[in-house]
Amino acid sequence: MNGGDPPNRQIKSALRTFDILETVHALGEPTFTDIAGELDVSDSTLYDYLETLTYRGYLAKDDGRYRLTLRFFDLGAAARDRFPVYKKSREPLKKTADESGAAVWLMVEEAGKAVYLAREMGEQSIETHERLGKREYMHCLASGKAMLAFAPPEHVENVISRHGLPERTHESITTREELTAELDRIREQGYATNEHETAEGVSAVAAPIIANDRVYGAVAIAEPVARMRTESRKQRLIELVTTASNEIELKLTYE
Repeated sequence: MNGGDPPNRQIKSALRTFDILETVHALGEPTFTDIAGELDVSDSTLYDYLETLTYRGYLAKDDGRYRLTLRFFDLGAAARDRFPVYKKSREPLKKTADESGAAVWLMVEEAGKAVYLAREMGEQSIETHERLGKREYMHCLASGKAMLAFAPPEHVENVISRHGLPERTHESITTREELTAELDRIREQGYATNEHETAEGVSAVAAPIIANDRVYGAVAIAEPVARMRTESRKQRLIELVTTASNEIELKLTYE
């Protein structure tokens, strides 16, 4: 996803490079033919780009198939370390995962989307579609809504204008009116919830991380809907994410 408004003069070769990398990412481990079928570029030009990216170490080619290399992991890890909230959250996330038994995520916002920045897995957690580094629409995540609720109104409007309110499931919020009412509730109660809004069968609770009048991110716990439908369980998870976010806020403020 683009990180800002389009520049007045876009460099076509740069755009093509990233189109190729994103196509390889989307297809998994595609062949040359697979990639060519997705892009409007001549075979000779595509070949030159792929050879250059392989030479620079951003792509690898095995048995005729291309894949992204761990150069991106190196860059991503360095980018993650530059978020102040990341290092301050590691102990609180681990403690919350141990106490809840569920998957606990640190979420941040970048370019109007929620990003999965860190994760700790409890003993009863299950693997879902989420992954580290993944970007998701904010309006359909508990964590995204928690961050939006405490952001300036003009920022919320910018996010909506830029990304819209697409329907991920039949439970997703899809209108400004619905989202405004939901954000009002979140500000009043101090936490956000999500049930079936991003993926069927998955629930989440989240609390924002706010320090020095700035929203740094959110702590979220996700687990199957059936587990969270018990009111005592839901309240316990709300207590845990709120405690974790408060602890991170104190670390950001005083350490």
